[in-house]
Amino acid sequence: MPSKASEIIIKSDTKQKSFFGSFRKVSVTAALTIGIILFSSIALFTAMAVMAHNGGLRASREEYEALRERSNSADGSESGNGEFYGMQWSAFDLEMRAVNPDYVFWIRIDGTGISYPVVRGEDNEKYLSTSFGGETNPAGALFMDFRNDLTSPHILLYGHNLLEGGMFTELRRFLDDEFLENNRYITIMVYGEEITFEIFTARLSDIDDPAYDIDLFTPRLFSRFANRIGAPLRASQIITLSTCTRGGSDDERVIVQGYRVW
Repeated sequence: MPSKASEIIIKSDTKQKSFFGSFRKVSVTAALTIGIILFSSIALFTAMAVMAHNGGLRASREEYEALRERSNSADGSESGNGEFYGMQWSAFDLEMRAVNPDYVFWIRIDGTGISYPVVRGEDNEKYLSTSFGGETNPAGALFMDFRNDLTSPHILLYGHNLLEGGMFTELRRFLDDEFLENNRYITIMVYGEEITFEIFTARLSDIDDPAYDIDLFTPRLFSRFANRIGAPLRASQIITLSTCTRGGSDDERVIVQGYRVW
């Protein structure tokens, strides 16, 4: 027969096993509960972020559609494809600058829905996530490199490539030779003056492309730059439109370039 001491040890050991078994069950249950809470929190946060993103894009579309309608009335065209008229557009310029002092000009591109105000900030970061009206927005705005002005021999513009469309998303269409052949002109309107650039190249490249060189302070530097990108010899001013790509590397870019014809 076991001694009383042995019985006490056996009972104590049994109680310890029962305690640790219960503890393990509680620990597993707690871990599962915490996991469910974390997963639910992440899912909720993601859903809220997506809703905010989509809501921002809707607000952006509404904002730019309203501005586009106003621009159409400035040139007397409901379709947005009519001729520019100096007096109306001079007044329109003043109106746009009253809304946003960073406004530079309005841009339209043949064969696309690209018809937007262009701004220039104090850096190249602000308008990545700020709309023309000054609201925080994932679509941002089309903007000129802050180191440029309208007299620069090389004007560099940036805009987002959005899954939902809009901004500079349609630049990728110019990678198709036939589309490029049939849609050659970029038009900007500033101070009542219409300025036209003829597109001479569109390519898939990266951030090391010479298209991002804007330090062209002498005719010789500009001539060398124009030669590197294949611009016509008669080019005196070049405009570059740049957007990112979807599915490529972070450094990949779609680049469209034109030279001023009138």
